[in-house]
Amino acid sequence: MDVVITQWALDSYLDLKHGNKIDDQAYKTTIRPEVLLLKTYPADPRFKNSKFWSIATDRSNNRIPDGYKMKWHNLGNGKIQLRLPVGMFTDAMLCEAYVKGNAKEEQRKIAKFKTHLELIRRGQFIECGRL
Repeated sequence: MDVVITQWALDSYLDLKHGNKIDDQAYKTTIRPEVLLLKTYPADPRFKNSKFWSIATDRSNNRIPDGYKMKWHNLGNGKIQLRLPVGMFTDAMLCEAYVKGNAKEEQRKIAKFKTHLELIRRGQFIECGRL
């Protein structure tokens, strides 16, 4: 399975990096190697760990079709909780990463993710690269 970097994923990475939310070390030693695990999904046992990988749900706790989240806790010097929504189709589609905040903010990000998934289904997204 290919891992597709969408424009949403690239933009959010740049925002997180320039906002000093994540540093090069966290990216190189944690985020990128774990994102590359998507190439062999679901073979790695970490995909069975709900603290690392989970089905995305909306505010009513309904499952979002094709939607999942990668999760990191206490990441980097700021000890942030990072979330990376991933659409699982023929390829793994990386969407807009974000720092987990309060519940309302989280629900706004999930609603945006639902929109991104629908746009991906329609082919209305920009692919910036593949891993």
